[in-house]
Amino acid sequence: MSLARAGRHRPGPAEVVRVSRVLRFLLPAVLLLGCSAAPAPALAPASSGAFTTTDVAWLHLAEALHTRALPLLDLARDRAADRPLAGLAARLGTEHESGRGRLRALLAEARVTGENPHVRHDMPGMPTAADLTALSGLRDDAFDRRFVTLLRAYLKQLALVAKGEQSAGGARQVRELASAMRRDHTADLAELDRIAGRT
Repeated sequence: MSLARAGRHRPGPAEVVRVSRVLRFLLPAVLLLGCSAAPAPALAPASSGAFTTTDVAWLHLAEALHTRALPLLDLARDRAADRPLAGLAARLGTEHESGRGRLRALLAEARVTGENPHVRHDMPGMPTAADLTALSGLRDDAFDRRFVTLLRAYLKQLALVAKGEQSAGGARQVRELASAMRRDHTADLAELDRIAGRT
């Protein structure tokens, strides 16, 4: 089976600049990469020195992406025909659950309270409820092709917004996490491309 052309797209410079600008100037109270407007998160006064609104916006967005992708990754366990692809999904499920914990820990450190405003909204890179319903009805090669497309979009978006936080973020610990996540997501994309390119 060849999955080499399943949804492949590489972000160009204009796309990276767009995300950097969004993360630099966008307050959590307005649209964030296609997300509906949501109430601004509550920042406790003690956190205002280190964490910026850009940091909080990225932490919220990355945590929402991780949360929404976990059901997608779970589906590959029983439905994927390609065992390396299923193995990649299993590894990512474990790692991204851990990554979600690191994002939540930084939100707690920033003393951000309230529900993540982005978890319930469909944004670029997020598998939607319709995506998951359609995917759950597929198996084997048909599942693999659609799964690769969705997983690639998800990993690309994670890497893209992490780059934006690296460029525009304020708190050192948040920028360091974004750097580590961007490196990991880029490596995961390369592995996905290797798997999808096999015959």
